[in-house]
Amino acid sequence: MLAGKILLPLHEKFLRRRTFRYYRDLERSQWWSAEKLRELQLAKLRDLVSVALNQTDAYADLAGVDKSWRPESLEDLQKLPLLDKAAISSHREELVNRDVPGGPIRYNTGGSSGEPLIFYFDKRRQAYDKAARMRAHQWWSVRPGDREAYIWGAPVELNKQDRLKQFRDWLTNELLLSAFDLSEQSVGWFVDRLRRFKPKCLFGYPSSITLMCQLAGRAGLDLTDLPVRVVFSTAEVLYDHQREIISQSFGGAPVVDGYGSREGGFIAHECPEGRMHITSENLIVEFIRDGRPVGPGQDGEIVVTHLDNYAMPFIRYRTDDIGGPSGETCPCGRGLEVMKVVRGRTTDFVIAPDGRWVHGLALIYVVREIPGVQQYQIIQNDIDSICVRIVIGDGFPNDGQERIIEGVAKRMGVEVRVDVEQARRIEPDRSGKYRYVISQVAHDRSTAMRLDDER
Repeated sequence: MLAGKILLPLHEKFLRRRTFRYYRDLERSQWWSAEKLRELQLAKLRDLVSVALNQTDAYADLAGVDKSWRPESLEDLQKLPLLDKAAISSHREELVNRDVPGGPIRYNTGGSSGEPLIFYFDKRRQAYDKAARMRAHQWWSVRPGDREAYIWGAPVELNKQDRLKQFRDWLTNELLLSAFDLSEQSVGWFVDRLRRFKPKCLFGYPSSITLMCQLAGRAGLDLTDLPVRVVFSTAEVLYDHQREIISQSFGGAPVVDGYGSREGGFIAHECPEGRMHITSENLIVEFIRDGRPVGPGQDGEIVVTHLDNYAMPFIRYRTDDIGGPSGETCPCGRGLEVMKVVRGRTTDFVIAPDGRWVHGLALIYVVREIPGVQQYQIIQNDIDSICVRIVIGDGFPNDGQERIIEGVAKRMGVEVRVDVEQARRIEPDRSGKYRYVISQVAHDRSTAMRLDDER
């Protein structure tokens, strides 16, 4: 109670962020009508476009519009070009608003799906993203200051662990556990730290949390006596089997999906009714296929406009993620837009020789059905070949490799060469996340498709 009502607000105030003011605003606005939320979006969009056109050196030229231009409707957003990582990287310094209150803050992505993206944001966006996250936690009865443990792996954050930060985490009831250090040898230490910390919720990569639960289970460590009421998943696709494993490990606690990115912000979060709500007050989310918006029931690339980042205009930013609009009204009563659960990054797909985008789940299900497979990773470097790396344990059948080869070939085409490699351990990437599917072919295909974009 002390952390949530006194220490956290003081911490945010010390950092000159209006986080708790925005949090109170978001608590009210989530119940607004969809029409009123769209009015707010348009007003914010007009302000953002004004900043981008008049306070950065490059955006007006990139957009190809006069500096006096302003959108008259949300549909006018489509008159502006799509931005991607390459465009932002090429014009990075010219896209920065140096006069933003508090100054621009330099940051970079973890680079788990390619080269890291260096970009800028400001205290306003920081505060709104944190406030939106606090609101989403509140949906699950987790209040600011409740004990929260993180299974995380961002090297920058971990390298800055010093006495001051440890003291701050202690004051704000947060515990950071490194995903880099998770192994059969260390899982006992992980569980012991959680048992002593007694978190109300757990937050982190679903792959890492799933692995921790599996390692704990094999070591005979019971997690059901921990006071974890809810597990928040982030940064990766949350697969159904992961949700099941994590929930069972924590005695039936709900496992809640969230969607966002460092550059895109806190985009959407799952409510207790099972719908994924967009943070409509802070973002405009489009779903684009072949340069045009898709309708409910269709999939497209997720394109975001962060309405509260005045340091750098992330206007119509291509996320490389796939999703779609739901078009439904959630029974929870919130007016926030609802989107379909994110299917994953374009690089979480593989490309069949006949041109089909095959979701990695199709191949994951093949591997998961084989007993004794403890870890796996599917790699595609060529259109006509797939490599499946596996870590096996007791129970792996004599014909396990043949079954994997047959199952993958059945879904990809018999002309595809399937190689199965056994490994002692599959390491996380530099960000600490485990990637189940890595397809250079899908990455290259996605990049090539951008050449055909039209406004």
